[in-house]
Amino acid sequence: MATREEYPSRRRSDFQSQPIEPKLRILAVDDDPSYLRYLKVVLTRAGFDVEVASNGQEAIDHVSGEKCNIDLLLIDLTMPGMDGIETVRRIQDECRVPGLYTILLTAHGGTETRLRALNGGLDDFLTKSSPESEIVAKIRSAARRLGMERRLHLQNQALQMLALTDDLTGIANRRALFRAGEEVLSSGRRLSVVLFDLDRFKQINDTFGHLTGDQILADVAASFKENTRYGDIIGRYGGDEFLLLLPDTDAEAAGQISDRILAKIRQLSWTVSDRTLSVSAQAGLASSTGGVGLAELLSQCDQALYRGKAQKAVAVDGTGTARPAH
Repeated sequence: MATREEYPSRRRSDFQSQPIEPKLRILAVDDDPSYLRYLKVVLTRAGFDVEVASNGQEAIDHVSGEKCNIDLLLIDLTMPGMDGIETVRRIQDECRVPGLYTILLTAHGGTETRLRALNGGLDDFLTKSSPESEIVAKIRSAARRLGMERRLHLQNQALQMLALTDDLTGIANRRALFRAGEEVLSSGRRLSVVLFDLDRFKQINDTFGHLTGDQILADVAASFKENTRYGDIIGRYGGDEFLLLLPDTDAEAAGQISDRILAKIRQLSWTVSDRTLSVSAQAGLASSTGGVGLAELLSQCDQALYRGKAQKAVAVDGTGTARPAH
């Protein structure tokens, strides 16, 4: 029998690999063509991808384009029509490019100009008299900062995913289910909810061990993922209970989906010490177009599930054969 380790799962090491940093993509903006050419040569030779614009409006048009992938804006302060600080302000207000790093180019590095740049929302500044080595060093420093911010963003995303994911099965956990369900209901959309409970799972777990139980739960979760639609939300509610959220689905359609999943679960089997195991499940369903919260729908599911179990109570004898309970 396969062990739990042979099944795909989210591991801590998955988030510890260091991705290859992409090249920093720079937009250099200056109305002086000769200095613009100089910047492009210097920065390209240093290994950066460089694009150019000759004025503020060109820069705005470039950054606001659908295919814009600029990481850093290197922009001259003094330009006709719109200076560098005003251009950056408009980009921040109108284009909303997340994480764009901005450096102001100035003819003189006076305190007043530097304060105006920083107060205007720019990240740093360079004087045009700066040597090539300083320009490259400043851009590389910005690249390191952007790289660090990207890694932190990816790590935060990973932590968010972990916080909303059941570690064993890789599907949503209870917190994620409640968040998703309440979002659907608060928008006024119909939501059908199906609560599934595996039959005799505790007995299998106690008899054949937790590794066997874990494999069964992981395989049942995989079956849910294979037999639900795009937009459906499946999660582990707790123990051997699974919850299926079906947005924009009425009770009749939800019942058909539930029946299909129950049939697929019954088709699963596992071999343990020359014994073949299978499980079945029962489901309780509730549906609403609004006016109630997810907790109320879950309560209705519980009641429906209890009624179903009362009607189809089963016990398991020593051979693993299901028979009516007395």
